Amino acid sequence: MENQANIGEISQKTKVRSVIFSLIGVFFFFVNVNFRGKTTVPMVHVMNLAKDIITKPVLNVIIMICCLAVLLMAIIVKANPEKHQRLGKYYKKTGVITFAMYIAAAIFSVLTITNKGPEYIIQPSIGGSAIAVAGDVFLAVVIAGSLVTFLLEFGFFEFLGYLMEPIMRRLFLLPGKSAVDALSSFVASSAVGVMITSDLYVKKAYTAKEASAITTNFSVCSLGAFAFLSANVGVEEHYLKVVITGLIITFLMAIIMVRIYPLSRKEHTYIDGTVQTEEERAPKNYHSGMFKEALSLGFQKASTTQNDIFLKGMESSFMFGLKVVSYVVSLSVISLFIATYTPIVRFIGAPMVPILNLLGMPNAEMIAPSTLVGIFGLAIPTVLLKGKAIELVSAFFIVVLSTSQIIFFTESANAMLESEIPVKFGELILIFVIRTIILVPIVAVVAKLLF
Repeated sequence: MENQANIGEISQKTKVRSVIFSLIGVFFFFVNVNFRGKTTVPMVHVMNLAKDIITKPVLNVIIMICCLAVLLMAIIVKANPEKHQRLGKYYKKTGVITFAMYIAAAIFSVLTITNKGPEYIIQPSIGGSAIAVAGDVFLAVVIAGSLVTFLLEFGFFEFLGYLMEPIMRRLFLLPGKSAVDALSSFVASSAVGVMITSDLYVKKAYTAKEASAITTNFSVCSLGAFAFLSANVGVEEHYLKVVITGLIITFLMAIIMVRIYPLSRKEHTYIDGTVQTEEERAPKNYHSGMFKEALSLGFQKASTTQNDIFLKGMESSFMFGLKVVSYVVSLSVISLFIATYTPIVRFIGAPMVPILNLLGMPNAEMIAPSTLVGIFGLAIPTVLLKGKAIELVSAFFIVVLSTSQIIFFTESANAMLESEIPVKFGELILIFVIRTIILVPIVAVVAKLLF
């Protein structure tokens, strides 16, 4: 292994810190705990406590302030980028469409919170719903993004990623380090996964084909996103079942997608044009010293982690949460308006009704639009169903489907297009359609087996 220190060269203090903090992270995200009559992971309990303490009216006002702040900061950065370089790193690729979303979010939030504006915007089922969902999203992103530092910065992913390398090459035709990209998205956000992949592509760690495959298959939504989507349709008590099912199906889809068009046609070339050799693509084998080497990698990571890492994690998750809120408010209001006052969503979902009926899914007409609108935003499918009486199996189906589609333009797809990864707008649309066609019957069968 290159650039790896011997375990004996790493201090006992670093080893203990790595193990303890990693276990804390595992506890927060993966261990079910019963609290106040509900059984779920501690991270979700923290979110629920935060909602109780802040209260809904206060959180609504906070969301309005967030939307205004995002727009103001974007204007300030664009007006004088040299003077605001620290803030500018969060807005370096803000374009015309992004600005339009920020402006729309600011307008919609002010109209809704002040209750002064057109009824078709400020009514509870549209503006009110968008603000409520944005509040859930904001808390999920900030809280999960802060807690995920325990998993990301103390060696857990380096350890796990190294152990998965032989599997990743054989199953996904990808290097082992791509497992870290996938899990970084899973516990942080899909944008984090995209950024990691783009950075490694620029550094010649990935070829064009590998980077494209990783970002369109492994930029999964975060654990926090799983939590708020589950809450939107009332399946939060089945959170772990949703997460495990979604992750397994997403990895199954990756096995399929990397072997078919358009990803199969991508070149085995690095960013500088160098062609990857067959030897470089050959899968490695497990060996007796692999566990020790994985531990060494994990401890190495922990040894480089600075004491201010939690403050940095809180800052980045807060700033990311601000931007996500604006997208959620603007796109949710627009989508809900279209769904309520136009036949477009029902028209889009109409072809799915007979398919869902054939698969035996309850509430087929009600959930059909939600099978296809996820491309606009991760939260939109569940926003359309929030507060509606749908059966548990259908709610579970929509959450798992929307989290497995990967391509949604409020975050992951937008990040992909802004990155250095060679994927185009049309390719992302095609990948979303192909994923959905394959996913619908798979997720329906699994949902019916589980419920």
